[in-house]
Amino acid sequence: MIEELSGVSAHESPQRPDGSGSLQVFVLDIDRRPTLAFEADGLAAAQEIFGDADLLADLTALTSDGAPVCGPNSTLSLRLAVQEEIAAFRHAVERAPASDQPTMTFLIKIDGVVVVTVGPERD
Repeated sequence: MIEELSGVSAHESPQRPDGSGSLQVFVLDIDRRPTLAFEADGLAAAQEIFGDADLLADLTALTSDGAPVCGPNSTLSLRLAVQEEIAAFRHAVERAPASDQPTMTFLIKIDGVVVVTVGPERD
C-alpha cells in the first residue's frame, strides 16, 4: 500500500549545483519506520524515484536485524525529511564517493552492509 506525501516542512532547501532550483530531502517510511532518505527537486520527482520498480525490488530483498525491510503487505509513505534526517542525509552525501547517480541513505541498519559512520557528527 502506498500513501501520499505527508508532513509539510518549511526547511530551506539547498540549490542544485547548476543553480536551476532547490532540492528537498524526502524520506520513505516503511510501516511507519523512517527507512530511506533521498534528494529530489520536488514532489513529482520524489514520487518517480519512490515508485521505481527496481528500488522497490531491492527493498523487498534487503533485511534489517533479520526481518525484511519491505514485505508484500508493507505500508509505504513518502514525506519531507525532518531536520535530523536531513542532517543524516547530508552527512552520508559528504562521505559518499563521487557519482553521477543520486545518493540515497538508509536510516536503518541493513544486514550485510558495513557502515563506517552513522548520523551526523556532533562536536
